[in-house]
Amino acid sequence: MDDGLKNIYLRDRNCPNCDIYESVLDLIPEPLVIVDREGYIVFFNQAYENYLGISKEEALGRYVPEVIDNTRLHIVSKSGKSELDCIQKIKNRDAIVQRIPIVSSDGENLGAIGKVNFQNKAELKSLMDRLRSLENELSQYKEQSLVQMRAAYTFDQIIGVSEQINHLKEVAEKYAATDLSVLILGETGVGKDLFAQAIHNASPRQHDPLVSINCAAIPHELLESELFGYEDGAFTGARKKGKPGKFELADGGTLFLDEIGDMPLSMQAKLLRVLQNRQIERIGGLSSRNIDVRIIASTNQDLDLKINRKEFRRDLLYRLNAATIKIPPLRERPEDIKIIVEKTLAKPEMQKSIDDQAISYLQSYRWPGNVRELINVVERLVYLSDGEVVSSAEVKHLLVDLFEDRGPGNGEDTEKSNEIDMTRNFADNKDLIELTSMSSGGESKRNLDDLVKEIEKKAIIQALENCKNNKAQAAKQLGIHRTTLYQKLTKHGLE
Repeated sequence: MDDGLKNIYLRDRNCPNCDIYESVLDLIPEPLVIVDREGYIVFFNQAYENYLGISKEEALGRYVPEVIDNTRLHIVSKSGKSELDCIQKIKNRDAIVQRIPIVSSDGENLGAIGKVNFQNKAELKSLMDRLRSLENELSQYKEQSLVQMRAAYTFDQIIGVSEQINHLKEVAEKYAATDLSVLILGETGVGKDLFAQAIHNASPRQHDPLVSINCAAIPHELLESELFGYEDGAFTGARKKGKPGKFELADGGTLFLDEIGDMPLSMQAKLLRVLQNRQIERIGGLSSRNIDVRIIASTNQDLDLKINRKEFRRDLLYRLNAATIKIPPLRERPEDIKIIVEKTLAKPEMQKSIDDQAISYLQSYRWPGNVRELINVVERLVYLSDGEVVSSAEVKHLLVDLFEDRGPGNGEDTEKSNEIDMTRNFADNKDLIELTSMSSGGESKRNLDDLVKEIEKKAIIQALENCKNNKAQAAKQLGIHRTTLYQKLTKHGLE
């Protein structure tokens, strides 16, 4: 027996820790054998006993080729060169084995360890199958994660036939081809997020993530960690191993900062620094990370007004508005209402139509909630409507019931008050409100549609008189787009 391996020869009772070593090595589930420099077996674990069907006592002290078929362990013990992942036929089965030399600190060969990783090819195939299954599962999770961060809308899915929307789509497509930051302006519900998604989908970054964050919906004290992430132990309650922020998640893609006008000034300064340096630092972190992110921001607020009030940084605005898109409210493009309603009603879960008079009612309403409000109303109409066609009476009733403040009293007086308030929504001209007094003064009650048309016509005539027939000024006074004014002039025969 080689003196150099006496201390690992577990049957040598001069070794005080032999029982511990033997117990530990016997716990290894794969067959394992140790030989000295001459190739004689000094250790043989329980798994090898079971594999070959011989006891330790029979194996210990014997020359390894006499015990294990086709072994080269005695050669490795002398050469000092490892042989890894080798196929060795043992008991007529192709096993996958490792042969590793034992070398002293001064470079002397002491012996070798032999380990059977797979007792036959079937075990290796089973492992490979499991690995492939795990890889496929991981790929699916990655794909699902990317799907969740992908933009759903394209420019083709933004509904509208008005000149304003078609022009905006053309401009936005041109911006999409660049890497400019884009600022999208517009009232609540006009579809700013749809344009953001469409721009991303038409950009060179379309195959990378689109990550969105609503700056108004997240408490100010949490916004920094959401944007920049944090390291392990950065604060009480922080996740172990930390958490990436939205900038890291969007790396290579697009970050959509929705409602940027509500971001606190302290965060605006940090955001500006990131946009300038293209680097972020996690909360509690000691180093910066480079990022490659395109910024799309949106707001329904007047940023110039907020700048004057010292509520928004002018230098940040300059960084964000390299390209600007202003989406007009729905009241300035009533021609889009019909197609939006028809597309909504054509969904498989709805499958209804609507009559022309009902569309006319919907086009007369000012829609303070814009497209989002219109779609919500149409969906409610579908569930309230009894027939296959949504009628003008149902639209009229719902608009009166949902959107206008009820006057004092109840019953017929309440309905009359609702009609009066509703006309105020259609035409913001106090001088014309006296027309509605006929509904409560004993005269015959007029149809709501007739009343609205009459007020609208008189409002247009008065605006044109006030502006000396300047249509652009008249449209501005009425709070509508010039295109809309031309349509209403035709509608009322006032060309």
